[in-house]
Amino acid sequence: MASKWRRIVAMGCTHGDLVHPGARRQALEFVERYKPEIRFDLGDMIDSACFRQGAQGTKDESHDPRDDQSRAVQWIKEYRPTHIAWGNHDWRLVELAEHPKAIVRTLASQMWHTLTSAAESVKAKTVPYHRRHGWFKEFGYAWGHGYEYNINALQSHVNANGLPTVMFHLHHPHQIRGRNIFSSPSFCGGGLVDEEKLTYGHRRVASLTHGHGWVFGETNGTETHLWLAQSENGKKIHLPPGL
Repeated sequence: MASKWRRIVAMGCTHGDLVHPGARRQALEFVERYKPEIRFDLGDMIDSACFRQGAQGTKDESHDPRDDQSRAVQWIKEYRPTHIAWGNHDWRLVELAEHPKAIVRTLASQMWHTLTSAAESVKAKTVPYHRRHGWFKEFGYAWGHGYEYNINALQSHVNANGLPTVMFHLHHPHQIRGRNIFSSPSFCGGGLVDEEKLTYGHRRVASLTHGHGWVFGETNGTETHLWLAQSENGKKIHLPPGL
């Protein structure tokens, strides 16, 4: 007897207060209509730009971490993910909890506690930002933020995971087929960040492929069918009729 089909969605790369308002609104409206039972957030809910290496002496150093954090928490409360795979921007707070400067160490620890408390409040399962342990392997897929950043990164993650993969990290919405005749498609969902606000990426040629997007579909536990919704940065995502 076939199991009941359940709807599933994966979002990611909202980047705190750098989120694109229109893309964010459309994503939440889609979730409200689609009503997925399974909701992945695949990382970088916060941008933490003021903490990044290379921020000193740039305008990122003045990026208010309070606004960044509050938008990340608001996203968790509104999206209500069932699964969270923390991204490198989120995990930066964990790494800075051992910083030699007390003010950095204290602020990073407090921000991380606030994020994880929000995740606990919606009863989300979480995995760390860790190359081996940072994946949910469920429904025939590996779901995680991602670790490599190049034109072949999605294929590399599929090879390493040994499973079709859904990731974000690259900000480049696209899909590929694994290199065997039985493989299901794998996806990079893109994200919801406003690329114009990510000043540190403007000179990278890879930014020309960046855009908004998410992954959605349905699973019965044995079979999983997924699709990619995508658009260029700042443009409306066009969905099939009825969605």
